[in-house]
This record gives sequence, structure tokens and C-alpha cells, in this order.
Amino acid sequence: MSTTPQAQGAAIATTTLPEETAQARTDVRRTMRRLRAEQPTELAQSRSAAAQKRLMDWPLWQQARSVALYVGVRGELTTGILLRAAWQEQKVVWLPRVRQEAPGLMDFVACGGPHHLRPGPFGLLEPVDFLMGVRPEGPYGTQPGQPDIDATTNLHFAPDLVLMPGVAFDHSGGRLGYGGGYYDRFLEKSLNCPRVGLCFEFQLVSSLPLAPWDQRVNYICTEERMLCL
Repeated sequence: MSTTPQAQGAAIATTTLPEETAQARTDVRRTMRRLRAEQPTELAQSRSAAAQKRLMDWPLWQQARSVALYVGVRGELTTGILLRAAWQEQKVVWLPRVRQEAPGLMDFVACGGPHHLRPGPFGLLEPVDFLMGVRPEGPYGTQPGQPDIDATTNLHFAPDLVLMPGVAFDHSGGRLGYGGGYYDRFLEKSLNCPRVGLCFEFQLVSSLPLAPWDQRVNYICTEERMLCL
């Protein structure tokens, strides 16, 4: 019997890590949030711009016609330059939207510009409700009463790159998120393309206390370097 994303989400939520590992993850999150909060606004902006420009000089970005991105929030490395460039270059831009009826799960939605965004949970901008989203199990319609669409009918959701935030990354491609499991659940089911962690240099550490469900990235881009892992 296959496992639904809802069941998988429950499994992740109820899996118990060793106390030492759980505490180490909490400590990393606390430290990184503090470092981001202590970062002067102007410095964060200049570092964000440098990292985005570094990524835009990368051949895989330049060749990509479809990218999955995010809108930075709560001190994350911002993506405004990348979003504007992607829309100007007429790339297909996919952005995450949290499923309010299913905590811990999100979808990706194709957005044609900032006019397709609205304030969502957690203080971040999300795609507007009337746009169709893609779940890990396939695309779906958001209008009341509209049935799910069979995944085999969708030929458009195939991003060439997925750029993702994180609390911290390590030199082996490990990623530690905020604890909600949104990206881990989606990536476990979908997005089989190059994964790029976008973060400040101080968020890159030698190793992380990872859990079995933590999804890895193939590349990490900071304001100082691009790592191929």
C-alpha cells in the first residue's frame, strides 16, 4: 500500500529522534536565528545581492527555463533579484504555497509576476488562491468542488532548478529546515532536479545533526562561493 503525503507527514511528526540529536538540532536553529537577527540590515542586503548575482552567473541558472524559488522571510537570504530576473527572462517561476487545511504540506504554483502574490501564513508572500498548484502527488485545482487532476495530464511542472532556504546547510549537502517538514515532504515525492541551497556563508557548517527524513541539496550558493556537492 502506498503512503499518502498526509500519512507521511504524520510519520515525520511523530518519529522520535534520540534526545541528543533533537537537542543538537534545536541548538543549531537557535544559533542560526540569532546570527541572522544580529546581522545588520544593510549587510544582509548586500550579502543577499552578492549571492543572487553569483547564482545568476552560474550556467545552470542561465540555461534554466523553469525554476522553483521562494520569497525570503524572517531574515532569510532574499530572492527579489532572482525573481525579477526570472520573470524578465520569461522563465517559468514556481513558488511554494502552504496548504492551510493540511499543516506541514505545501504545493508549488506557477506565478507570472508579483501581482500573483498575496500575504500568507508565517508572514511570507504566497501565490494567490485562484492559481492552480502542484502537490507532490500531482496537480490540483483550488476552486471549490474542482476535482483533482490526474498527474499524467500535467506536462508543465518540470523545473530545471529548485532553490530552497534553510536554517543551515553542511558541506555534504545536508539541510536543516525550520522543523515544519514542508520541503522534506515535497522533495521526497517530487522535484527530481538539481537542488540548490541558498544561504548566508555563516549558515554553512561542516556537519549537521540530520534526521532520516532530511532531504539533501546538490549545490549551495552563498555570498562567497558556489559549492558543487
